[in-house]
Amino acid sequence: MMNFFRKYMRVILIVALTAFICGTFLGAGSYFFGPKIDYVAKVNGAKISMRLYRAYYAMYSNAIEMYYKTTDESLSEQDIREVKIRAIQDALVQDEVFYQQAKLYGIVITDEELKTDLQNSVAFQDNGVFNKNKYMTFLASIHMKPREYESLRKKQIAGNRIKMMIDSSIKVWSYELDETAKQNPQITKTAILQSKIDAALNEWCSGVAKNSVIVRNDLIFKL
Repeated sequence: MMNFFRKYMRVILIVALTAFICGTFLGAGSYFFGPKIDYVAKVNGAKISMRLYRAYYAMYSNAIEMYYKTTDESLSEQDIREVKIRAIQDALVQDEVFYQQAKLYGIVITDEELKTDLQNSVAFQDNGVFNKNKYMTFLASIHMKPREYESLRKKQIAGNRIKMMIDSSIKVWSYELDETAKQNPQITKTAILQSKIDAALNEWCSGVAKNSVIVRNDLIFKL
């Protein structure tokens, strides 16, 4: 799972950002979701439901297709479909892994923090002010009730706190900048920092994955 996520990390991050900010939502076809499949994956016994998968699919599906249409990568429709399903599936697994780690660190997101997060979301604003109608339209597009989405958002925020903890622990020392600049005079401190953060995050994710029991339901690839 983590190898795939690392390979397609750029895709997942791009489509997540694009889907959320631009509102590129596409309703998922019911033919993907047969009655015998009730979960996408299990992370340490915790099920990721097909209902949640539908919501992610609605948010990311069109964005992933748009991404591949604007790149030089040559993929068949079947390839894109598989990448789409796997990327969304792995994004869900990643969210659950980070949330479980956040709980171990005692990270709890309050209702007030959630309220601030929603009000600051550009997708739900009109001229910088929270618009409830936009929020409800968004929820309708992904077929989720406010309580469901807000519970999910709390989990995502908690997971992001773990990422922030990792990010804040990474520094670039002067000798690193000097040594790297000898090989690449155009390199910047920011670029080096980001590279170190990516490496640390990948290493941390790999370690967590090795100590987690992750079971994917690959039947969704056969539908």
